[in-house]
Amino acid sequence: MDRTPPTVVILGGGINGAALARELVLSGVHVRVIEAGDLACGATAWSTRLVHGGLRYLEYGEVDLVRESLTERERLVTLAPHLVAPLPFYIPLERRRGGLWAAAARLLGMSGLAKSLAAGQTRGSWAVGIGLWLYDLLSGRAWPRHRMHRCGEEGLPEVDGHRYPLGATYVDAQMRFPERFTIELLQDARQIATDNGCSFEVWTHRRVTSSPDGTLHVEPHERVQGFAEVEAIHLTPDAVVNASGAWVDRTRASLPLAADGPPLIGGTKGSHLVVDAPPLRSRLHDTGVYAEAADGRPVFVLPFGERLVLVGTTDLPFTGDPADAVASDEEVDYLLAACGTLFPDAPPSRADLVLHYCGVRPLPRSGSALLPGAVTRRHLLVRHEGTAVPSWSIVGGKLTTCRSLAESAAGEVLAALGWPRGGGSQQRPLPGRAGAESSAARHRLCEQLEAAGVLPQAAGQLVHLYGGHAAAFLQTDARSESLGACGLPAEVVCRAVHEEWAVTLDDVVSRRLLLPFEPTFDRATLRAVAKVLASLGRLPEDRIDEEVARVADDLARRHGRQLAEGAASDGGNF
Repeated sequence: MDRTPPTVVILGGGINGAALARELVLSGVHVRVIEAGDLACGATAWSTRLVHGGLRYLEYGEVDLVRESLTERERLVTLAPHLVAPLPFYIPLERRRGGLWAAAARLLGMSGLAKSLAAGQTRGSWAVGIGLWLYDLLSGRAWPRHRMHRCGEEGLPEVDGHRYPLGATYVDAQMRFPERFTIELLQDARQIATDNGCSFEVWTHRRVTSSPDGTLHVEPHERVQGFAEVEAIHLTPDAVVNASGAWVDRTRASLPLAADGPPLIGGTKGSHLVVDAPPLRSRLHDTGVYAEAADGRPVFVLPFGERLVLVGTTDLPFTGDPADAVASDEEVDYLLAACGTLFPDAPPSRADLVLHYCGVRPLPRSGSALLPGAVTRRHLLVRHEGTAVPSWSIVGGKLTTCRSLAESAAGEVLAALGWPRGGGSQQRPLPGRAGAESSAARHRLCEQLEAAGVLPQAAGQLVHLYGGHAAAFLQTDARSESLGACGLPAEVVCRAVHEEWAVTLDDVVSRRLLLPFEPTFDRATLRAVAKVLASLGRLPEDRIDEEVARVADDLARRHGRQLAEGAASDGGNF
């Protein structure tokens, strides 16, 4: 085309903003992603890390949302098998009857009646079986079917058989590292932009203000001064999409280009625990447990790798700054108690806690009539009228539907700009899929890394983080250098900075390498990463102690993660 491609600014570098950026560059549009913090630092990182159809959405009549989610679930397992894997689930059940009338009332929108009918009563096997039958029907023939069981059958999670004599199994999927999924979406967008001859930029740790004519002024936050030389940028885009998640209303209020209007977000707070409890992990048998707590809230107890267990979640209304959301002592006790009820022979304790985390779901504002669990999980694209440039806000969304959300949002934005749709993402794999298409391929890659001198634990972690791209560490001389107890090669820090938009020490350890989830992570490892950043000119030598202390203190304050000192590094490699 002779016409100059439009420029679209996306405010927010979470999974939805990244997916939208990828979708837009497929149509040859110039894209700028601007993030106030780090990539995937909001709800993306603090979710339950599942890719699922939304079994309980059926009770609220959201069949279209379930169908869309199930289609995307299968698509993501195919396009990113190194990051999204099928996960069997077990639903422990107390009785055969129960829950049918409450489910029918929810389906009819009679929430008050449903609440009274469900009081003191859990769902029985008949109600769950009907729901799973419909779930199977919407999933299509290729996906595994559900089954009904008696407790104690071989291979099932070893829940309390006296309390839960019955159960049901079905299959959804798990995305252990949505942070890595977000990075790969943006890496693919960068490659697509190169192929299509359009420009693509990602700017993190920036604050944005605007002029009445729609000009955006992008400046670095003071907290990243010294990590990289960053200049202020001024641009006038052709469109702006606010994809800042739970911060959507705050972003609108801070930018005059966004029209006034009622709040769009009615977020709820969800907390999770990561525990290192071998007796509990062994009783899961690589199967997730989806149950009801005493108050009727869904509770998940999930295998999180070969060693850890993820327990979630709560669902509490939250009106403050999402950055301030922290799991309370009451929430930690609630989740530990719910898990202990399911597994009385192996109840986790606070001593088993590796960390806790908490995020705010960017749900549509619904007023006070609905309970948090009843608020729709649909995504919406809201057009703002009367703005200097066309602008929209994304409301809602979840990991499972990030691609379909981006596809529909891109269609609306492109139509408003009069720009034709280009290629689509429905069949486009993420970059790390090549060479890691199957568990066998990933196992072979681990063996190759070990043969090249990478420690076994680190080899497996590299494949989990990078998929097929982990093969790049076969050719690097830096593989013999390791980052403390985790054993990862120091080259991973260089990759995070040069290829994955990492700026700060926390960016690298928390959202590129996911080290806070590793039980062996300690201050010595944190210091080793800081020293590599300093060697790259991204952290002044005289600020290493300050940054190590700041990140360690933040992990303790926000996530209850206490870092041991660890073995001191001799610094010879750095």
